[in-house]
Amino acid sequence: MIATARMENSDAVKSTTVIGSINPLTKVVIIACLAVVGLMSNAWYVLGFFIFSVVVVAINRKLGSFIKLLAIGVLPMGLLIFVLDIVAWPSGQEYWQWAFLTVTEGGLAIAIHYTARFLMIALAVMVVIFTGDLRLFCRDLEQRGLSSRATYIIQSTGLILPQIVNRGSVIMDAQRSRGIETDANFFVRMKALLPSAAPLILSTLTGVAERASSLEARGMTLTGPRTSLINVPNTVLDKLILALSLVSLAAFIVWKLI
Repeated sequence: MIATARMENSDAVKSTTVIGSINPLTKVVIIACLAVVGLMSNAWYVLGFFIFSVVVVAINRKLGSFIKLLAIGVLPMGLLIFVLDIVAWPSGQEYWQWAFLTVTEGGLAIAIHYTARFLMIALAVMVVIFTGDLRLFCRDLEQRGLSSRATYIIQSTGLILPQIVNRGSVIMDAQRSRGIETDANFFVRMKALLPSAAPLILSTLTGVAERASSLEARGMTLTGPRTSLINVPNTVLDKLILALSLVSLAAFIVWKLI
């Protein structure tokens, strides 16, 4: 099989934002380096990284979804971690006490420490999600020499949760069409969820098998040169930023250890 000449960039890589035009791997490395620095810094770093995250996601025009996920998923979990840590590690000066709950100086310090670490990791993951494209990231890894099977595993893993959510929505709509009530109180929803679990699991497993057969038929296991409709650019500026990020991270780690 003879590979054709590399094609021009498709619409998939022609981003309308400055953030979207950065090489996917470069963005991931930058955010990962900032996250590692945050894990080795004090809690005030998280505030700075939050401001950075909001600005970057706003430039990429996805601020609404970012704030929604932050408010619904991340902040409640962070609050829960803070409360559990603050009462589970009583030490030092006592600030407040009620029944078996005690807030102390040591517990407050530990709660701030672990909550800041959680928020740091969560914000980093969210920035990667709302500024990147998983398909372009996997394609970029292929261009760098990674096996197409490995990139497919990465991509399918990242997409499995949205696919399950979509299948769940379809199954719940089918249950409603049969007259099963799914929009009442919590107990009614749980009762309607149980009959939906089996079809969801079976359809997910069936989808995996069908996808494997489809990939086999399309030459997933064939060897030799391949041609893709997507070419992810990796400019000199991208390479320079990537190298500077790694060097800066290494210098920071050395400085912290000295």
